[in-house]
Amino acid sequence: MTTTESGKIIFIVIAIGIWAIVLQNAGIISTKQNVYVKGGYIDADVSGSVDIDNAIEIDGTIDVNIDEINGYDNAFYQDRDGAFMVLPTTNRLKL
Repeated sequence: MTTTESGKIIFIVIAIGIWAIVLQNAGIISTKQNVYVKGGYIDADVSGSVDIDNAIEIDGTIDVNIDEINGYDNAFYQDRDGAFMVLPTTNRLKL
């Protein structure tokens, strides 16, 4: 096999891999992911809302839709009386 033939084969494999990722992201090729929770893996096919009865820990950052929490797209907003309201937050530090 010559270098041009091996280069074409590598190019085809890369192109197939890229198209596989594109089709997975578009939802055409379904992907199932196992989620590890303390105690084992679970099926985490979730759509809609989820009720949590206990506390959760998050290492890192999480995106929050402030508009859904207080009805305004800003954490600091004026109420009807003109007073500035602040979105309440809680931070627990691990020591």
